[in-house]
Amino acid sequence: MTSRLWAGLICMTLLAFSGPLTVTQTTNGPTLATALGGGGGLTITSTAILNGGDNQFGTYTGFDSLPVTIGDGVVMSSGWVTQATAANHDTGDLPSTNTGHPGTAEFDAYGPGHITNFSASYDVAALQVNFNLSSASQVGFDFVFGSIEYPVYTNNYTDSFLAFLDGTGAANQIVFDAAGNAVQVGSSFATELTTADTNTAFSDPHGLMKLHTFTMAPLAAGDHTLIFEVGDVNDHILDSAAFITNLHAGPGSGGTGGDVPEPASLTLIGIGLAGFAAIRWNKRRSK
Repeated sequence: MTSRLWAGLICMTLLAFSGPLTVTQTTNGPTLATALGGGGGLTITSTAILNGGDNQFGTYTGFDSLPVTIGDGVVMSSGWVTQATAANHDTGDLPSTNTGHPGTAEFDAYGPGHITNFSASYDVAALQVNFNLSSASQVGFDFVFGSIEYPVYTNNYTDSFLAFLDGTGAANQIVFDAAGNAVQVGSSFATELTTADTNTAFSDPHGLMKLHTFTMAPLAAGDHTLIFEVGDVNDHILDSAAFITNLHAGPGSGGTGGDVPEPASLTLIGIGLAGFAAIRWNKRRSK
């Protein structure tokens, strides 16, 4: 049998055994900690919801339909996490829910100068993860960030995914795209976008990106804190979500791409995902 035929059979087998993305809403601390990962020198000691409603947090399984895959983990949304699955593709403007929750002080402080046309954050889901390192080590995690704001509102409503390590100042924000920008609709999607995802609602015409980020300099042994935040920017609607997994000690993730240093000695590996769709999508937007 030729290698090309073998490759085709393997691909068909993977697709056959791929299950649909399943999201389970939960704010249970031990459940979220288990889904995030840990092990191998990194122990998650606790998690806490800092901002947002219960419907904005959950776990997911089955994000394994090609071309974009990521291991099981935690999902956070600026709307309802249960709307982030492929079941809501082709259902108009979902996910889009005004949760009625505010932004956060650190999101609003970081936004100006880092997030395009930033005015204010809304509906921010913020999850604090406390972890312990048994010895000095780099720390990393994998994530997918998707948004319904793409492709129309890429520079006006630049929803973002942030992560603050051991503090909430601008220098503590550690998530960047391959161009060194904060992860956001618009500039990040311009370099890392795919609209070909088949797992979520964030598919053609909408889009997402997948990255792996890690600290270049080892963190000291002992206790540390990560605060993951995903939020709407400049309005409450047309939501975005972050799928997070593989929180681990050390840089390795299986990702590919170039290292991109950032000013605070942090780097990331970007998984460049091909595809860029330009469409006309006429919609009246209410605020």
